[in-house]
Amino acid sequence: MIKAAIFDIDGTIIRNISSERVFFRYLLEKGFITFHDLLRFANVFFRNIFIFKGLYVRKNKYYLKDKEYEKIVSSISECFEERISPYISLAALDEIKMLKDAGYMIVLLSGTLSPFVECFKKYCNADVGIGTNLAIDDKGIITGEINGIHSYSGGKAKIVNRLVTEYKIDLSSSYAYANQYVDVKFMRMVGYPIAVNASPLLRLYAKINRWKIVEF
Repeated sequence: MIKAAIFDIDGTIIRNISSERVFFRYLLEKGFITFHDLLRFANVFFRNIFIFKGLYVRKNKYYLKDKEYEKIVSSISECFEERISPYISLAALDEIKMLKDAGYMIVLLSGTLSPFVECFKKYCNADVGIGTNLAIDDKGIITGEINGIHSYSGGKAKIVNRLVTEYKIDLSSSYAYANQYVDVKFMRMVGYPIAVNASPLLRLYAKINRWKIVEF
């Protein structure tokens, strides 16, 4: 069996910014998002805000509905290069390199869009990158929904279980790095959970359970 080091991205590898929020503003500045797109996004937001304990809000990708997927991927690459890569923590990169050199499989697991995770994967020299997949139709147009497991909160735990089966990972010898309490579900699956740039609730939980707490 192999050992893995599983890293969250937003707030962990990058601090104080959300990659998708930065992308949203980027699209607004470039004129790719119209007033009609914003109205549709808001309509879906308020219609579903009380559903699934608010989790649907994070699954709402209707600001991208009817956009060409390949054009969005291209915009994501540009946004990553211009607006996000400068915020990647050097300490996080050092930690990733150290673990990779020690024989750990590096996994990036995030609720952000999959094309963003792919950018992070290449930049960080990770082995596996998993994010949220956009649903597209047979013409390559984004529907506004997501495809497959939403890699947020409990969804991350499901994905980790899938990775264990696929790659024969020994979780008892593996690491998990994250910054929010919602990530506890997958963090406590590993032998070495590490709270990074921890939110107050995660910091408290980590102290109670004697987890390592670090700043990147």
